[in-house]
Amino acid sequence: MTTKNKTSQPEAAATAPTKWKDRIPTFIAITTLILAVCATLSSFKAGGYSTKMVLAQSQASDQWAYYQAKSIKETAYQTQRDALELARHSAPMATEAYQAKIVAYDKEVARYKQEKNEIMAEAKKLEAARDQYQKHGMRFGEALILLQIGILLSSLASISKNHVYWYGGAIAGAGGVVAFLYALALAP
Repeated sequence: MTTKNKTSQPEAAATAPTKWKDRIPTFIAITTLILAVCATLSSFKAGGYSTKMVLAQSQASDQWAYYQAKSIKETAYQTQRDALELARHSAPMATEAYQAKIVAYDKEVARYKQEKNEIMAEAKKLEAARDQYQKHGMRFGEALILLQIGILLSSLASISKNHVYWYGGAIAGAGGVVAFLYALALAP
């Protein structure tokens, strides 16, 4: 009879339903793994948008420097034009030569104004892109914070065997996953 009891107890234990409390360590490990994967992806996305933001800012700065160079050239032509206009009034004999040069300078000033407008539009477009990249990077950063809190609390639950921490970690992590998916959906 003792042989029968020894073999039936392991069989009974194997067929007995597992309690929720016995499964929690597995759920903690799975939750932590999922949160870690999402945190890694969120970190990469935030870093990518940070790089794009810096690049767009650099390109916008280059455009503004180009704009300033065009402004300097425009001012130089405008100054020359104004000096010729004054000289034309002082020397009425050379009016046609002065007038031809003034017209040429007027064309150059107009060309630089047009180029400046195009450069300004491009610089503003790059600044708008920079702002969008910053916004998207921040969304991924916010998701990352929630995911890290979830990982921290899940790890604490695993170490301390206090499952209350896991519930908090699951809630923070779920918020992080939702924030990550939201940021991913809005990303260009």
